[in-house]
Amino acid sequence: MIILIPSIPKFQVEGKMTSLMKTFKILHIIGGGEIGGAEQHVLTLLQNLDQSHFLPSLVCLTQGPFAALAEPVVPTQTFSMRHPLDLSLLPSLMRWIRQQNIDLVHTHGSRANLLGRLGAGLLKLPNVTTVHSSLAHDYLSPWSARLAIGLDRLTLPLTSSIITVSRYLANEVSSRGGKHLTTIYNGQAPVPLIDASILRDRFRKQWGIPNDALVLGTIGRLHPTKGHVYLCRAASELSRRFPRLHLLIIGEGPLHASLESELQKTSLSYTLAGYLPQAYRALPAMDIFVLPSVSEGMGLVLLEAMQIGIPIVASDVGGIPEIVRPEKEALLVPPENVPELIKACTLLLENPELAHSLVSSGQRRWSLFSIEEMVRATEELYRMLLA
Repeated sequence: MIILIPSIPKFQVEGKMTSLMKTFKILHIIGGGEIGGAEQHVLTLLQNLDQSHFLPSLVCLTQGPFAALAEPVVPTQTFSMRHPLDLSLLPSLMRWIRQQNIDLVHTHGSRANLLGRLGAGLLKLPNVTTVHSSLAHDYLSPWSARLAIGLDRLTLPLTSSIITVSRYLANEVSSRGGKHLTTIYNGQAPVPLIDASILRDRFRKQWGIPNDALVLGTIGRLHPTKGHVYLCRAASELSRRFPRLHLLIIGEGPLHASLESELQKTSLSYTLAGYLPQAYRALPAMDIFVLPSVSEGMGLVLLEAMQIGIPIVASDVGGIPEIVRPEKEALLVPPENVPELIKACTLLLENPELAHSLVSSGQRRWSLFSIEEMVRATEELYRMLLA
């Protein structure tokens, strides 16, 4: 069953409406080895939960950058798993959960799902899982993906409720036995008031990108599922037709060295900027934002690109068409299809009126995916499970 959470502001108790009075302790568990869309989602949720009702804390399962980012926001503890199947931490994690008097466990990602579901199940606590992406595409090897899917099937029955960030992911999880499914889209806060032209000039000067360059840009983990290799090939071909073309890739990950090696074989002008905090500040430097994903749970970065006003080309895959509608907010192309990617980028570079139309529609649409709605729906799910 797949449902969308309705608005239920209060409980019905003995025939009278009454506000929820108790403060419940909510533990979020995540790997934390990198800072991607899932980590950004968790941090946003932790910052915006109503702490008069829900007191959040965080456990990270790897020594990584996310714990340091979250510590100023919420009490954070690290239990370092030696490998993805390391169950040796389960007794100490359960002991810590009991000591903290946790009322509900909320897990994010395969490591967290394994330990968090088992621990919550043994402690008889309600637990929620948020599915941010497709397990079949999250791993560098097919064997690892199959193992993750198998473990997920085994622990799914222990889950009280499952949140997916798109209807696409809800259908995928349902197909492997997931029940009690709720779709809650990620929310995007308004970016701070910025002068786009100043940021554009400042970023281009900082990274040595000519003012007159036509910049194709993307932001995301350097992972096969993000499809960077197809963007690199498309940009290389496009540079023959548009000599001023420049490729800007923002993000870090396991494919950094191989992407740089491939780009060095071309005559394409490019910038590999690595991970940048507040990466949205680089968006004004782009003429087109490209999200060439092979698989995508939702595509939170699209909301930033729409808000700032950058025309979008993206893969027609996963939850992307739920966020940007074809030929309304973006041009969508089949994943892994370099000729179609070239065609869409060419169309926008040669048709400013079309680009302007996409931008106008995007700036009207992005606010439908608000943090307030994401938090409200999540809190209502907590209330239903804790009642």
